[in-house]
Amino acid sequence: MLGGVAITGGRLTSFDFRYSMGALTPRDLLDSATSPPGRMVWEVARRTLAEVPDADAVVVSNPLVASRGGRLATLLRSGEALRCPAVLTDAETFPVAYVLPRSLFDQGLGRFLCLLSANRAATDAQLLSQLTGQIVPRRRTPLASLHPLPKITAQGYILGDNLAAWHAQCANAVRLIRTRDDWRRLPFAAHHPNHAGDVLFFSLASRLVPPGVLAFQRQVVCRDYLDIFQDCGNRLEPIVLDIPPVSRTGDMSDGRYFLDSLAHIDADVLAGTFMVYCRFSKSYSRTPFNLVDHARFSLGDPVATLDDTLYRRAPAVHSRCGLPQRPLRVLMQMSGGWPLKTYPVNDRRILVRALVRLGVQVTVLDALDTVADGATPATAGTTAALAALIRDHHVIVSVDSFPLHFASQILGHPTVAVFGPTFPGNSDAPRRPGYRLPPPPRPCNPCGGYKGCPLDSGPDCHNHPSPADLVAAILDVAAEAYGPAAIPLRGDAA
Repeated sequence: MLGGVAITGGRLTSFDFRYSMGALTPRDLLDSATSPPGRMVWEVARRTLAEVPDADAVVVSNPLVASRGGRLATLLRSGEALRCPAVLTDAETFPVAYVLPRSLFDQGLGRFLCLLSANRAATDAQLLSQLTGQIVPRRRTPLASLHPLPKITAQGYILGDNLAAWHAQCANAVRLIRTRDDWRRLPFAAHHPNHAGDVLFFSLASRLVPPGVLAFQRQVVCRDYLDIFQDCGNRLEPIVLDIPPVSRTGDMSDGRYFLDSLAHIDADVLAGTFMVYCRFSKSYSRTPFNLVDHARFSLGDPVATLDDTLYRRAPAVHSRCGLPQRPLRVLMQMSGGWPLKTYPVNDRRILVRALVRLGVQVTVLDALDTVADGATPATAGTTAALAALIRDHHVIVSVDSFPLHFASQILGHPTVAVFGPTFPGNSDAPRRPGYRLPPPPRPCNPCGGYKGCPLDSGPDCHNHPSPADLVAAILDVAAEAYGPAAIPLRGDAA
């Protein structure tokens, strides 16, 4: 729960907001894994003000602590804690709540709350002092010290190096405001340069957030993924990062990558841009919402109702192969961003052999081991090359990886999605004709596994759809997209 309290005169009105597990009522918040804690402070503040439009001030609990509204109200009744603005702390220096004046939001400065550290009361007080133009004190509450902090909070926040990343973005913002008279007009940049699929999701999100709601103007992107950024129609201005993307091995945390990357961004850009750390603050598999909606929330969209979510939107594009319907041509991507996403080798070979026997021409991306089974190998180093390959095939079959998201959500091509360890609702496409999602056969999805199966510690996920299920899905979607004539007959294999 996240507490919000409206202060009107001397009257306190408390509210409880919860991280949604599916519903989106006025008291449910989309649980965005790509949003820093300060983004939740901003959202709870504006939801509380919407409940009490004439409030003089609003108090919001620190999302890393997540106090209920009633508990906040009790703390506020203890003497000077009611005075505004202020940062309320535990018995030491950890911020537990923020007392924010109404004027902050009337002046359109709510988005600056995204920059809060949520773990250093002194730095947060300095930021609020710069925003409000007055000294913001830190006031201790009767709460005991919260140290030592856990590695992961009860609300699912991943701490560790993320604490330093959030503190750095706040401290840098304080320095920037102090040195720039025009700080109110400076752009915000989402620092989210990482994996290919993430760049695609943020690009889609930037297109879906209404212009008057979009709180960001720039996005940090690795040069390796600049073509994805551009070809997916990102509305933000790119800040190109000339270092490799963060490794999939887990050797470096996202927070450490953020901190190290700042030294590789042009000094003039840093001197004129508020950098907001939008890498994963939480494990996204905890919520049922699509990562596109997570990114939209990060960029300022409240995503306040189910009708606002990706799955309630009609697909914008549809693509079809322009070649003759037969022979049916199928493109496959069977390896994912981490080991457990990869479709098991034996099943992959069975799938390829079955399709070839049916007369299907099979092309497999980056899988030379399928050549002996009749597949043609291919590679696509750019999004333009990948798009050409996709359009040259009637159907694409892909595990949870960039080619799947590009084919289904950018091109709208006939697609069969293959999910094993990851939850489809986090990253698959909205339902539409020409899209099939064979369900994982076991209830262990999503498992959270990365390098090995949590059940048997083996390198393979045993929850991918079977080769037979995939063959059925491929033929079904081909018939829907191209008509019955696209279905190979047994005699075609001769």
